[in-house]
Amino acid sequence: MRVSLMRKLWKGGNMSNVLKIRCQVCEEVKDGEDFYIDPKSFLGRGRKCKACYVNIHLEKNYGISLEDYNKMLKEQGGTCANKACDYGLDDDHKLFVDHCHETGIIRGLLCNWCNSAEGYLKSSPEVAEGLIKYMRKHNGKRS
Repeated sequence: MRVSLMRKLWKGGNMSNVLKIRCQVCEEVKDGEDFYIDPKSFLGRGRKCKACYVNIHLEKNYGISLEDYNKMLKEQGGTCANKACDYGLDDDHKLFVDHCHETGIIRGLLCNWCNSAEGYLKSSPEVAEGLIKYMRKHNGKRS
């Protein structure tokens, strides 16, 4: 539907104030909020719903489905896989798939902070242990 026709329908009062879009993947018609913002689109939203978009991303990058992700999330109790981290105890959080870049093996779901830290530590327990010793020394804590 062209934007000009949409404006005419809107002005005529024939349209609701909720944008409806058909997903290109699942072909379901959903509310505009179910699609990511895309300023390049004439609708201002992408053409794949968020669930399909995430599913495509997970399958393409990690070889898992959204169901696999949700199963891992449930097994972890809905929080970061790092037991010392308290991130993810509320409903407004996002967990990232942590995987070995050499083997592609998925290790778990980490919050942004832990996933970034693990990457900066080069996935090396030795580097992490060295940093722990350094922090304990300079924070006045004993091991």
